[in-house]
Amino acid sequence: MITAEKVYKEILNMPVKEREKLFTVIARKGFEKDSYSHEEVFGDIRESPFILREAAEYMEVAEITLRRWVQSGLVQFEKVGRNIVFDPDELKRFKKSRAKK
Repeated sequence: MITAEKVYKEILNMPVKEREKLFTVIARKGFEKDSYSHEEVFGDIRESPFILREAAEYMEVAEITLRRWVQSGLVQFEKVGRNIVFDPDELKRFKKSRAKK
């Protein structure tokens, strides 16, 4: 579950350039409506790969579900050492395709 505290900690850990992008998005979209999804706020600022935990959170599924999708070839991934990482653009496409079904 995404909480304000988690988001705040993520913001503190972001590089300054990414924080600037975030605040630009917030300023641009911040007053259009009362509630925003995680995708609406963070969707256009992520460029670095997602680790498994981040990808599962983004996809709004359990890590084990994402691991099953990886094993069955449903979602594209790369191995970096022992870690599984995901391209943010691929995850966006996959998430949109699942939403259509």
